[in-house]
Amino acid sequence: MTYRTEWYPNSRTDQINLIKIWNAIFADKGQAWNIPTERIAKLVTIAQLAETILSTVNSGQCTSSDVVKCNEIFKEMEIEARFIKKHYLLSPPLAMSDFPNLLLSLPNDKRTPIAAPVGQPALTVTYPGGPHVLTVRFASLPGTEPPDSRGDYGFALYRGIMPQGGATVEQATSDRHYLMKEPLSGKELLHYRFVRRKKEIISFEPEEAGMTVYFCARYENQKGESGAWGPVVSAIIP
Repeated sequence: MTYRTEWYPNSRTDQINLIKIWNAIFADKGQAWNIPTERIAKLVTIAQLAETILSTVNSGQCTSSDVVKCNEIFKEMEIEARFIKKHYLLSPPLAMSDFPNLLLSLPNDKRTPIAAPVGQPALTVTYPGGPHVLTVRFASLPGTEPPDSRGDYGFALYRGIMPQGGATVEQATSDRHYLMKEPLSGKELLHYRFVRRKKEIISFEPEEAGMTVYFCARYENQKGESGAWGPVVSAIIP
């Protein structure tokens, strides 16, 4: 049987299902695998919170605060899952038969060199309907190829906001780094987040409604190596 190199799913539903499987197995074998009980309990709690908040967001009756909370909980769940895998699931006392049960690939001592990401991502910005919220979707720029999936890559998403007429010096030097003019490339956008999924919901402050937000992305792997910038896109913050 062949398993994926990147073991953590992109879909949030699949992420919850994976952690539920882990939690069921950890309840039986976690102590034998030397996983601290507090970490197992924490993962159970996070999975429950993630399932609840995802249901709220998918219902269409959510607020921008719910969206932010959902992003935070799922990020926390991924961080916790990766920590547990790195520290407790890479070597004995696990048996070879345990790995497929955990939806993990079998250990492989041979490392395949993975080059830095190639290709460029394209972005599409849409309005999901909530106040001060935008949805950014990622795809490969037509005519380019996505990077090697073995490189465990995601999207380095950069953004910047420009008030009408451009930012004042005071606004530009604030911690929000508002833009004084329209950016020509991603190098001019200072706000960064790493995204694994091909859709990201982003919330803004109420006072930023009516301002123009600019997005640009490039592929980035787990080593922090980046590919070329994709095109800059813009939208008016609702």
